[in-house]
Amino acid sequence: MDLSYLLIDVFTSRPFGGSRLYLFPDGDDLPDGLMQKVAQELGAGETAFIMRATQPQRARLRVFTPSVEIPFGGHSVLGATFALDHLGRRPGESVRSSFVWELEAGRYQVDTAFEDGAYTYGVIQDHPEFMGQYFHRDKVAQTLGLDEDDIAITGLPCEVVSTGLPIHVVPVASLDAMARISLRRKYADAIARDLGFGDLFVFTCETEGADVDVHCRMFAPHFGIPEDPASGAATGALAAYLIKHRLVKVQDPVRIVSEQGMEMGRPSRIIVEAAVRGGRAVSIKVGGQCVLVGSGTIHVS
Repeated sequence: MDLSYLLIDVFTSRPFGGSRLYLFPDGDDLPDGLMQKVAQELGAGETAFIMRATQPQRARLRVFTPSVEIPFGGHSVLGATFALDHLGRRPGESVRSSFVWELEAGRYQVDTAFEDGAYTYGVIQDHPEFMGQYFHRDKVAQTLGLDEDDIAITGLPCEVVSTGLPIHVVPVASLDAMARISLRRKYADAIARDLGFGDLFVFTCETEGADVDVHCRMFAPHFGIPEDPASGAATGALAAYLIKHRLVKVQDPVRIVSEQGMEMGRPSRIIVEAAVRGGRAVSIKVGGQCVLVGSGTIHVS
């Protein structure tokens, strides 16, 4: 059996930036175990498989990390929509119409816009759920190889927020602290015993880009991802956090631009737009550009 795939960089306008996505356009009838083995072999943060369309402008998508299937993947749904356009498989009259992906976590709408000479894809995430603060700041600092003061000086909480996936949002004071992060897996395991997962999405309001609001790093060792250069689901959760804690100007709508992957040499740019009701974010849309890097075939005997 030959399995054809596209290699797509998501949340970037240039090849070799953003997050790598291996996208298999014809994923029907593949055994679950084979999909997981393929994802493990390719080793990207996310590998996705498109299933047959269930109706016009709707299809099913399955997303795998190297170690587990996940119920939602931000850059997978964007890359999959880009792939439909690249292959000429988007049903309907216009690529600018919305497309809905059915994932384990639910249905997610992707909108397409043409801006600055390129298509931008944005996924509308779940209504944010604030799942509680994590008060063991010392454990978080140990996990990141930082001093506890690097977190405490912000005056902000470590907090679990979900817009489709639970994300542990961690504030740090500076770009200098971000550069000093050295993840320690055994301490991440300790956090996992408390929360059920030990992954950390770290941000600072100091940025490298002049037109950017936040600088981020994502560590997901329990999903088999030492560091992720662009995290769509996490950035949606972060936007809800930033608005709740008044770290951005709260207006309606809010637009937040995030930079990520800089420390990995894979710079990404993620754009979030959200409506605000009662001082909280609603209708959070996370988007960016996509670039086709290559294509290939996996041979399975």
